[in-house]
Parts: sequence; structure tokens; C-alpha cells
Amino acid sequence: MALRSFKLRLHVLGSKLHKWLAIFVGVQVLLWMITGALMSFLDIEEVRSEHVVSRAPEVLPADAVMPQWLDSSEGVVSLATRAVGGRAVTEVRRDDGSVTLRDPDSGMLLSPLPAASARAIARRAWTGPSTTIATTRLIEDAVGTEFRGPFPAWQITYGDEDNTRVYIDASSGSVLAARSDTWRLFDFIWGLHIMDWTQRDRINSWWLLLFGIGGTIIAVSGFVLLANRFPRIRRRAKHVPNAP
Repeated sequence: MALRSFKLRLHVLGSKLHKWLAIFVGVQVLLWMITGALMSFLDIEEVRSEHVVSRAPEVLPADAVMPQWLDSSEGVVSLATRAVGGRAVTEVRRDDGSVTLRDPDSGMLLSPLPAASARAIARRAWTGPSTTIATTRLIEDAVGTEFRGPFPAWQITYGDEDNTRVYIDASSGSVLAARSDTWRLFDFIWGLHIMDWTQRDRINSWWLLLFGIGGTIIAVSGFVLLANRFPRIRRRAKHVPNAP
């Protein structure tokens, strides 16, 4: 009898714990579903105000001081001296998005960068355990979801265990992206999470919106069903005879 009474109390305790945990966790699940559906419905360009605010850089005025070796000042938005592969260069950016590297003294065109310069940049960028450079490849097309430009870019693969790659802009020498097996696993999981199995960057697809709405309905109906059980549980408890 004592064992049966203990099992009954344990069952009641477990039921109450399950019920209140379901309510506690269910509130957050409901918020996930509602907010997920809302975010899928909103246009990301409108969220970022890209339809009303331009982020295009301003062109330098005609009276701005320019190097004598610059063949044309039309559309120039910035002139900057920076280091690329341990060498000082002048970076010229224009309003069409193009970037060129020049020698600061002679104005000699240095871009697109050769493979040797790209490897030097990759070696300077590496901060992990000692490794080698396995491959160097110039790419001009997207590499799956791993890299989508700008092009042309150098793909440098290190010889580490995580198969790390860096993508270096052939025009500017900037490290554009770093990818590894850990990133590729995360990218795959992210695609499953947002239900975008190809592009992995669309958070407002109809699939995600429909499942978000469906999940919200399921969560709300679960709360309704749980609320309807409370009166029955109380009535049932009143009719249970006291143990002798």
C-alpha cells in the first residue's frame, strides 16, 4: 500500500511538473512562432530602410586634391593609403564600385593582384597553428553558398584540419571571407533552420511563413486545450476519496 501511495504521489508530482514546464516553455515557443512568422512576412529591404535611404558613397568634389598620376578623377569616392601584403599602396575607389591599387609614388597599376601577392596576404591573415597553403585558385563565379563575390577573387586553401579557405579580392587585396568545415556545417544547419535549402539567406520565404503561422496555431490551440483541462482536474480532485 505504501509503495502504491508513493507511486501515486510521484505520478501526481510528475504531472504537475510536466504541466507547469509545458506552460513555461510553451510561452517562449509561442513567441518564437509568432515572431518568426512576422519576420518572414516583413521585407528585409524595407526593414533596413533601403527603399528610402541610399548608402551610396559621395563622389569627391572636382577641386579635391588628387595625385598627379591619377588619369581620371571622375567618379572617385575615396583615395586611401593602406598596406597590402606588407607593401604601401594607394587604393582608388569609384562610385561604380570598382577598386584599383596603385603605387603611391609612380601611380603604377598593381591590381589585379598576382597569385604570389594573394598568398602573402593569406599568410599574414592566418593566426592559427602553423600550417601551409595547399591550393591557390582564381575564381570568377560563385562557389555554392560559400562565396558569392565580388569577383575576381583568389581562393586560398590552407592545409589545416578544418579545410579553411579565405577569399581575397583580386582588385583590393581585402580578405572578403573565411570558410571552414565548421562554417559549412553551420551553413547547412542554418539552411534547415530557415527552410532555405539552396540560397541559405532568405528569411521571408513562403515556406517559413506558412510553417510559422502553422506553429503559432498549434501552440495557441495547445494552450486552449491545457486551459480547458484545469476545471476537469479540479472537479476530479474533489471526488477522489481520501486514502484510509
